Amino acid sequence: SAERAFAHVREIAQRPHPIGSADNARVRDYIVGRLRALGLEPQVQEATGVGTRYPVAGHVRNILARVPGRTAGGLAVVLMAHYDGVAGGPAAGDDAAGTAAVLETVRALRAGPPLAHDVMVVITDGEEAGLLGAAAFVREHPWAKDVGVTLNFEARGTSGRSYMFETGPGNLDVARMLRGAGEVSATSLSVTVYRSLPNDTDLSEMAVLSKPALNFAFADGVERYHTAHDDVFYLDQGSLQHHGSQML
Repeated sequence: SAERAFAHVREIAQRPHPIGSADNARVRDYIVGRLRALGLEPQVQEATGVGTRYPVAGHVRNILARVPGRTAGGLAVVLMAHYDGVAGGPAAGDDAAGTAAVLETVRALRAGPPLAHDVMVVITDGEEAGLLGAAAFVREHPWAKDVGVTLNFEARGTSGRSYMFETGPGNLDVARMLRGAGEVSATSLSVTVYRSLPNDTDLSEMAVLSKPALNFAFADGVERYHTAHDDVFYLDQGSLQHHGSQML
């Protein structure tokens, strides 16, 4: 439900919340509280993230949780987004929308019977500072060995369809699953084009694991990307709905 997810966006995107700020801590506490309310046992991974894509490092606090499957443990489906934003705006699209879609999808999953496998929630810190949270998760957290497939959700604007624009290795099976999800926007051409661009998301660090992955983002309203206008007024609920329907 985009309506329910949008309530999370309003809470997260009240003000700018870059890594290390007081509002970053406020957002983290909110997300942890929502996951607990859904009956999960979230944890915060504190670590020094050292990027491999950029020459940066920083202290991060990732939010992690698992929705247990019928056979708990083992390989899991990862739902990934980042909760930090840039200092210049409230980051409603990038990436409160992705984080809110994760929370609402977890609620929907918990309302149904257990799935076969675990679903792992990985909401990273420090993405905007150089993918630091994803780097710390991949290299230091024991759950990294349980990653079976990653679904990452991003934005480079405030509206438009949520396009699947990048895949990980061994992508045939997961692409076939995506094809059956309905209302999907994806083309192999976008993957080829994206790999030639100097752009990155958390999936660039997850690539170290060499596991299948799908990367989603909406990118209309790109002129509001990383600005003060990336706010709840301009965020299209249809884009949020498309994020969530594909994630679920």
